Amino acid sequence: MKIQRTKNAIRNVFWGILFRIVATLCPFAMRTVLLYILGVEYLGLNSLFTSLLSFLSLAELGIGNAMVYAMYKPVAQDDDEAICALLKLYKKLYQIIGLIILTIGLILLPFVEYLVNGSYPPGINPYLLYLIYLFHTVISYFMFGYKQSILMAFHRNDLINKRATILRLLMYGAQALILFLFKNYYLYIIILPMYTIATNIANSIIVDKLYPQYKCRGSVPKEISAKIKRNVLSLVGNKLSDIVLNSSDNLILSIFIGLSMVAMYDNYYYVFNAVVGFALIMYNSLTAGLGNSIELETMEKNYHDFKVLTFLNSWFITWCSACLICLMQPFMRIWVGKELMFSNSVVILFGIYFYIFQSEKIVLTYKDAAGLWWQDRFRPYVVMGTNLLLNIITVQIIGVYGVILSTIVSLLISLPWSGYILHKHLFCVPFGKYVVSYFRYLVIAIITCVITYMGCSLFGGGKYMQLILRFVICCILPNIIFLLLNIKNPELKDSISKVKGIAGKFIKKRGGEGI
Repeated sequence: MKIQRTKNAIRNVFWGILFRIVATLCPFAMRTVLLYILGVEYLGLNSLFTSLLSFLSLAELGIGNAMVYAMYKPVAQDDDEAICALLKLYKKLYQIIGLIILTIGLILLPFVEYLVNGSYPPGINPYLLYLIYLFHTVISYFMFGYKQSILMAFHRNDLINKRATILRLLMYGAQALILFLFKNYYLYIIILPMYTIATNIANSIIVDKLYPQYKCRGSVPKEISAKIKRNVLSLVGNKLSDIVLNSSDNLILSIFIGLSMVAMYDNYYYVFNAVVGFALIMYNSLTAGLGNSIELETMEKNYHDFKVLTFLNSWFITWCSACLICLMQPFMRIWVGKELMFSNSVVILFGIYFYIFQSEKIVLTYKDAAGLWWQDRFRPYVVMGTNLLLNIITVQIIGVYGVILSTIVSLLISLPWSGYILHKHLFCVPFGKYVVSYFRYLVIAIITCVITYMGCSLFGGGKYMQLILRFVICCILPNIIFLLLNIKNPELKDSISKVKGIAGKFIKKRGGEGI
């Protein structure tokens, strides 16, 4: 089956944006309510346990990615029996994973009280709280979580996001009501596993309705099973690396400094991650379509698409980096007040962190779509080890600066390595051309961000007016500078044509059947 890649990508982006708006604005509101009703230590506690349970989820080991990738070919070939066999295998693996996470989680239970430098907030039992979070983490593995792979393989992430958007609105509404009425953190947290249960049931119902032919039956051939096993082993490092890069900071800060610093850092990281989340919509929307394209189209066309997407990604992340550097401090001043703000140098580091982190995403998206995990199996361990070692050393010397710098250094190791793997094993073209284009985009990004920052620095005034003026400047100036500096770039014309084509199909679809 040839998936309607553009049509599905449009639907995925549309509903992904709606979901991301809810998943960004509502947690922002909840963090604000939590901060002002229960206090900064509860906010830090919330961030700490969220990061801790992210570490436990590493037991998933990338099996989800490997299984979805294994489905691309049978989906393209309409091989229903192969898909059913893979679904059965996925269900079995997920149940095993759930037991592993539960077992490890219970083993770690006696050490929970040592995760904080200082004391827990009054009235908090860290063991009970940890068990609630643990239940929230493992429940998906026993309640239809594996069925989501069908929707992802068919490039229907929009169906996942539709239901998640509605259920999240209900969840956040219930949490806000609980905080205002009862001011009870336990009741606030117990809503999380209830949301997870409802989400998995909703996804299971839609899969059964749209794809009733796919049931857990049959067996996967030995050669396919061996390939999946190899991919899973390769993805272990990717999963571990992602967890360390994204979740170790709060744990390190809590152990060496305390919950208040965790809360301050996580406020900034929340804004950073909100922007990352919007960018993630694009990458998630592309992966299944790219996997289908790699199976069915020529490599010449795939490489041309890669260059166009790299250009569009560079444009997007340059604009986002400029916005982060110029808008984060005025926003923090309004949101949490000066007493919970870092210096401007931390914001600049977050801007650098964002650009490097996101500039690798197109490469990693293509790598995942092509299943190049075995060829890339050593990179994640080097990146993860570097990050963790530098984190522990530098946080004791320069505090929060060390946490961010450690991540930046790790990403600078990862970026050229993953790019080389992709060009060597998928496109089979010289890596040097990509390096030249990357540095060209990097220089343009630096020039764009510096000029935009200087332009925004001209405007002072009240905190609200300053944020509004800077926002207007950031919407216009970075994009003009980027386009002017890329006026002779051949990818510009191709990118504009591609965007026009997608926009035309989107408008046509909205005017017809609706999304």
